[in-house]
Amino acid sequence: MKELKLQKYLQECGVASRRDIRQWIHEGRFQVQGRVVTDPNHPVRFPGDRVHLNGRLLKLAPQKKSYFILNKPVGVVSTLADPEGRSTVAAYIRRIRERVFPVGRLDFHSDGLMLLTNDGELADFILAARNGVPKTYLLKVKGTLGEAERRKLERGIFLEGERLNPFVIEEVKTTAAGNSWLRVTITEGKKHILRNAFKYSGHPVEKLRRVAIGSITLGRLPLGEWRELRVEEIEEFKRQYHCQEPASGKREGRKREEKGKRE
Repeated sequence: MKELKLQKYLQECGVASRRDIRQWIHEGRFQVQGRVVTDPNHPVRFPGDRVHLNGRLLKLAPQKKSYFILNKPVGVVSTLADPEGRSTVAAYIRRIRERVFPVGRLDFHSDGLMLLTNDGELADFILAARNGVPKTYLLKVKGTLGEAERRKLERGIFLEGERLNPFVIEEVKTTAAGNSWLRVTITEGKKHILRNAFKYSGHPVEKLRRVAIGSITLGRLPLGEWRELRVEEIEEFKRQYHCQEPASGKREGRKREEKGKRE
């Protein structure tokens, strides 16, 4: 018989996203062995312990870790459900057998790389600001970014009373209309950080596409399509960013391998 903390167990069984699970635990919606549990660290023994959600017995079994990337189109919400009834990434991943969840957000008006996984520890690692996992974007901005504006962004500007981490900016090309394509890398995930920063600098963002999360890249994946990450892609990410969570993947349709690590 094995034992895990309630939140970790529910994440590994693919019950819901990490955020939803934690909220539901605090709301007292889970019962373990007939008792309401509000502590995410409450131990669960499996197989054996019965877990209910809102009074309904859950049939639970930890899933093998799975990792996918999706090229999200513009006009799609980067969640699995939307209270406003807008299209979500769930519509694009119906053929994925495992229950996976988006890691972070990509705004409604942006396209590009989204990582989806049932590995809650890896998701937490990527989202934690202290780990500084870089995210790279292609931006089309209005006008040409001057040297002074670029230096400010690369040093770290103050925005809404808070200093942003320095951007890494690479000029890609200038359009015939005099606008600019830039490759920008950031290490924090504040909401609309790039749109707000470039608007403040006098160069509003016209298009935004995420092309990389750390060493995981979008490549030539067509818009609206997804693919499963290879074992070596996950292992390279873990090596490069000193991430030691348990990971597994599938190598071109073969059986997945599980490798347990912890930071």
